[in-house]
Amino acid sequence: MTTHKNLIRLKAAVQEYDWGRTGSASLAARLGGNAIGHGFQIDEKKSYAEIWMGTHTNGPAHLFDDPSTSLLSLISTDPRFYLGETLVRKWSITTHIPYLFKVLSIEKALPLQAHPDKGLAEQLQQKDPSNFVDANHKPEIAVCIGDPLGKARIGDKDTAFTGFVGFRPLDEIKTFLQKVPELSHAIGDAMLVASFTQDPSTDLLKRIYGTLLKRGAEARGEVSSAITKLEERIKNGGKLSIPNGDELAQLVLKVNAQYPGDAGVLATTFFMNFAKLKKGEAIYIGADEVHAYLEGDIIECMAISDNVVNAAFDAPQSLAPQINTFVEMLTYTARPVSHWALPREPYPHSREGRTSQYNPPLEEFVVLGTLLDSKGAGTERLGAMGGPTIGIVMKGKARIAVSKGGEQLELDEGGVVFVAPGNDIEVELLEGRGSEGSEGEVWWSCFGA
Repeated sequence: MTTHKNLIRLKAAVQEYDWGRTGSASLAARLGGNAIGHGFQIDEKKSYAEIWMGTHTNGPAHLFDDPSTSLLSLISTDPRFYLGETLVRKWSITTHIPYLFKVLSIEKALPLQAHPDKGLAEQLQQKDPSNFVDANHKPEIAVCIGDPLGKARIGDKDTAFTGFVGFRPLDEIKTFLQKVPELSHAIGDAMLVASFTQDPSTDLLKRIYGTLLKRGAEARGEVSSAITKLEERIKNGGKLSIPNGDELAQLVLKVNAQYPGDAGVLATTFFMNFAKLKKGEAIYIGADEVHAYLEGDIIECMAISDNVVNAAFDAPQSLAPQINTFVEMLTYTARPVSHWALPREPYPHSREGRTSQYNPPLEEFVVLGTLLDSKGAGTERLGAMGGPTIGIVMKGKARIAVSKGGEQLELDEGGVVFVAPGNDIEVELLEGRGSEGSEGEVWWSCFGA
């Protein structure tokens, strides 16, 4: 008879994308020795963007002590034990964990993107299965976990993450179209711009945004010329006579240095909200919502999917086939950035009060953050979850134990664990382990909390 384990150390997957931080500057790389293990070594010339913790086929987790066995194959041996009765009943056709848990370390802007809803994901997979390997939606949350950005910062001294999220209120976009002539030149349709400024609407926003993005792929030289003129005006001391003009000028220069002449420079700076998060703050991005993260370290969690449609900050030949779909899929929600904020709340099943929750309007997951220190707050106990839980030690050294079977693990930074449903979890900060021994930080994603 097979003996089931309630606490399993995982070997996560690392993803190298060119927007990731390079070498040991990347949090994903620094965690890799324990998250990936088995000979992982940092190459200082590579960009380490993400650590994946889940069962998605594009980056599946495996058992740390048996790397030939995937977490998905283990779950498939007894789905009710490893997923829980509720989840098995709810999604009986799959043995995947319903979420994908990640760490992202971002050096420059990700592609301007949106993730399809379930209906569109099914259509895209049928049409292009090589690029859309699953038929699921991908709403996601991002929780800022990094230190302040320092010299690269745009924002106040505590800003630790920046990104573009959703559309600005229509009146703000109207003002930018009126006061930034280079923006209208890049769009290349004076009548369309005039219609929007006279009577802003989401329908006209869709037309203007689509026109700009399509010209970015089909008439890149003209868009690039408009951006160059704007850049030269800013560098020569020309002020942008608009609200937050100095900050927007900095953004134009920063993003254009990363993607020179790309339509995304304008499509993000002047159409989208600029989110600035401090450590512990979070945002929620629903399906079909436009976004492009810019800089910082985050915990990210999403419904299990790797579907994405891009429209800027990538090679034009790659973008051109995607732009029509991108323009049609967006919600065009145009509100202040606070609309996308996700509150940090006390976790009701925390026995010691040292865990917060980030609970998006989804059924697939809740994200938890446990903070420990050696000054009388070195332990935490979490009530049993109804579904699978994955955790990663982000800081310090921790002992993690579960209520069934007396199982426990000691893990350094980067250690990743799977906890079977129905287990209370105890976390203890282990002291005397070097300079990081006085503080501990563990992040969790769970179903059925």
